[in-house]
This record gives sequence, structure tokens and C-alpha cells, in this order.
Amino acid sequence: MAVKNTWGKRCNVLLFMSSEEDPSLPTIKLPIIEGRDQLWGKTREAFRHIWNHYRDQADWFFKADDDTYAILENMRYFLSAYNTSKPLWFGHKFKTIVKQGYFSGGAGYVLSKEATRRFVEEGYFNVLLCRHDHEGAEDAEMGKCMSRLNVSAMDTRDAKGRGRFFPFFPEQHIFPGKVTKDYWYWQSIYYPAKEGLECCSDSAISFHYVKPEQMYLLEYLIYRLRPFGLEPEDRPATPDPSPDLDLTATPWFVTEKQFEGNSAGGEVIHGSTSATPKLKSNRYTMKNYTERLNELIKRTERARKLKIT
Repeated sequence: MAVKNTWGKRCNVLLFMSSEEDPSLPTIKLPIIEGRDQLWGKTREAFRHIWNHYRDQADWFFKADDDTYAILENMRYFLSAYNTSKPLWFGHKFKTIVKQGYFSGGAGYVLSKEATRRFVEEGYFNVLLCRHDHEGAEDAEMGKCMSRLNVSAMDTRDAKGRGRFFPFFPEQHIFPGKVTKDYWYWQSIYYPAKEGLECCSDSAISFHYVKPEQMYLLEYLIYRLRPFGLEPEDRPATPDPSPDLDLTATPWFVTEKQFEGNSAGGEVIHGSTSATPKLKSNRYTMKNYTERLNELIKRTERARKLKIT
């Protein structure tokens, strides 16, 4: 309900997908079983329903979790520089599993109209392109599918290299050490990420692990609080290009020095119900590129099997 009462009301079309009917939202009942291990199936069916019933009512299609908060004005501003007839998708990019990268499901991701068409009309029924059953990690499976459909995973950072889509609440990105360098996040991000107030673009689009009460807090801070005397809007009519607009950058890796400087050593257990990472004592040791990547993929897959409620 918090999504409906806050950022959701700024969507041109807002749809809630579920395995059950809920007239208070309302929901669209999909032919799926509820559960984290069924999110891929839920996403497949949701995009199919959207394309079959709403393809002419929107230019872009945004998938988000029920604990995602989005600033739609900034999303429209960012997307204004792109053509929805091109096969593109956008979000917070990870470098594991898929060569071109894929986008965090929790931060939400946007598909162009052409990407959505390819997904439903070419990928949905083709098991060689997109996984056909309902199991699997939703965002990773979408990444594999988009790659095989030749849909480009775009850079969504602003011209200064600051992120726009975020897999955590703002606190975790702003305060150094909230997400320690041993956490899977630092091993998975495609582009280098900043900490502190420069972590996040002034045209940020989404945050994840946002509790219902925090959604209302963000709603107030973003849309109702008005400091007196601020300078008028000075951003260009369309945003400046992202640093990796042509998608030629090499995936980034955290350095040994950054690990040594970590103030709270330990591996984070992915699957906490809190947005603040929990730690267990097990230092990650840097290896050569190939070994590091293989270990990272294994750790990511193990982490994805833990449920988040």
C-alpha cells in the first residue's frame, strides 16, 4: 500500500502482480506460485501480461519490488535521452554471470518497448533464449535472456560517474563502511561506486530495502520539504551522457588495498531482513582475476539461495 500511496501514483500505469487477488491495490493474479524462488516465473508472466494488455499505454516498462522507492520524474528525465524503439534496458549493473552485465532486481530495472517486445514475442516461448520454468534468480535470468535477445545493458550513471539506481537504502550508500568491502556488492558491481554524498546522482532514480514508513519519509523529504532561497533548476533539458555510453568499459574490481583498509572485516550474509549488512568472521582473500571471478560467481549463487522476507 505504501508504494501505491507514494511514488506509484506518479506512474502512467501502475500494476501490482501477485499470485493472489487483493482488491485493495488491486492486484493482477498471475498463474504462478508465490515465493522468492519463483520470482523469475512471476517476472516472466508479469511482462507478458503487460505487453499483451498495456503495450500502447506506455513507452517504458519499469519492474520494481514492493520495497523499492522510485523518483519517476528523474526516471523520465534520464530516459528522455534514449529511444524506446531501440533494444535497451537500464538499472544498477552487476558484472557476474552475464558478460555484458545484468541489473539488480531490487533496485528495479527499465525495459524499452523494443526490449519488452523481444522478451515476450521472441524470448518467452524460446527455451534457448530465456529460461522456460519459473525457478532461478530473477534478475540474473532476465540478464541472460536480454543478452541472448541482443538487448543492451546500458550505463545509468550520470556524467560524473554517480549512480542513479541503488540496491540499498540511501544510508548504506552514503556512509562509508555501512556496506563493507568484503560484502558481495563490491565484488559484483560493474562500475566503480563512490561513497559519501558523492555516491548518488542529483537525479537518482531508485533505492531498495525501503520500509513502508521510510517511503513516506522519502516522500516528504523529496516532494514536500522546500528550503527557501534555493537556486532555480540549472540542469540541461536532457541529461549529459553516461561515462560508458558506448559500453566499452572493462568491468571494475575492488583492489587489494581497499580490502586491507576495510574497518569491519568479514563476509556479509546475504538474506538479512535488515538493510544493514550482518557480518560473519571470514576474510576474503584476493586472487588472480580468473580465480576471483569464479569464486565470486559461486558466492553470488550461494547468496541468492538465501531467502529474504
